[in-house]
Amino acid sequence: MTSLLLNTVVAATTVKAVGVVIAVVTGIAVVAYIVINIRQGRPEIASEIELAPNRKPYYEDEALEGPRLNRALAWGLVLIAITAVGLPLYWLNEPGRMSGAIDTFDETFVNRGSRLFAPTEEGGYNCAGCHGAEGVGGQAPPFTLTDDDGGFVATVTWRAPALNTVLLRFSEEELREILVYGRPGTPMPAWGAEGGGPLTTQQIDELIAYIGSIQLTADRARTEVEDAVRQELGLGEDAEVDWNDPATGKVLFNLGIESGFAGGAYSCARCHTKGASFQYGAVAPEDADLSEYMGFPDGTGAFGFSLTSGVIPRQFLSIEDLIEFVTEGTEYGMLYGQRGQGSGRMPGFGDNPDDADDTTDDEPGDGMFTPEMICSVAKYEASLGAETSITKGCARITADATSTTSTTEAPTTGGSADEEPEEG
Repeated sequence: MTSLLLNTVVAATTVKAVGVVIAVVTGIAVVAYIVINIRQGRPEIASEIELAPNRKPYYEDEALEGPRLNRALAWGLVLIAITAVGLPLYWLNEPGRMSGAIDTFDETFVNRGSRLFAPTEEGGYNCAGCHGAEGVGGQAPPFTLTDDDGGFVATVTWRAPALNTVLLRFSEEELREILVYGRPGTPMPAWGAEGGGPLTTQQIDELIAYIGSIQLTADRARTEVEDAVRQELGLGEDAEVDWNDPATGKVLFNLGIESGFAGGAYSCARCHTKGASFQYGAVAPEDADLSEYMGFPDGTGAFGFSLTSGVIPRQFLSIEDLIEFVTEGTEYGMLYGQRGQGSGRMPGFGDNPDDADDTTDDEPGDGMFTPEMICSVAKYEASLGAETSITKGCARITADATSTTSTTEAPTTGGSADEEPEEG
């Protein structure tokens, strides 16, 4: 790989060097021609009539057909020789230049995307101002809450999720839709021209390329989640986590909402509990009445549907179906559960949609959460609807789970859908 990159760089450098030499030689020739003509010009010694070219006697035929003709032919031969030798040398290396451009294409997009992501003071569009440097999560500037009539209620500080795991749960196309159209009702604006934003399609692609370059591996993400769960449960650094404990499922459901870990990117509450994203942020004025905007019980619904109305069996027939839904998320137009139809906004917390090798795409545990983590949070979600009949441990449930709901083909006509957008 190093040898290929070195050869590419050398080829590109050679092409550039040949081009520079041709340009320099051409420039010298032009300058020399101008200097010679100036020096050969007669100084003004009398009237304009004596200097007017059409009044001066020109060269005799012997001079025109002799030395001057030979000189003109000689210079023409030199220029032809330069062209005949220089252009083939330049184009001989064109394949190397093209190969170098292809090999550095992704790197070029990443560099451009990093400049778009950068803070405003560095010339960027300030993605880093909300989502943190290198997308580790942060806080958005104060966001204004309004009532039904558009009147001011308060400004709140909204948690901005980490973006260094976004491609562990969303596909690039789903991420592109979020960037282009934003998240209505949140500080996330539309950035793409199609959504009314300032960025072109290519700039959105460059931004996605940069976000792709900062992604954590699935192993790293799961390790960070487990460490954060231990910390919020008050366990020791190497203590074993009991994924069957309802308290563990609750922590996972609200992970980072209070502590700010990863901007709440791993949390289900960000979408399924109204006001969760700003519940622990700053509020101005401090005495603003936000009872209609936050402080609601877990899973009562927001950007995503409510989980407190008997998600089993109303939305899903079994805990295994719910686990599969949390694992794989939704795909646009595809059916899931009981009459649900996907919008692509519910991420798959246990399945990486952008694996380079498609043969590993369906392997368990290649996403942000392990199967045990997903089982834990799914059992907690089921308990929000008073479902208390689930007694099996997470190890047995994940081993017994089978694919039954997310592979249904999209309807061609008619059909119904109870799905609201799930991801916020």
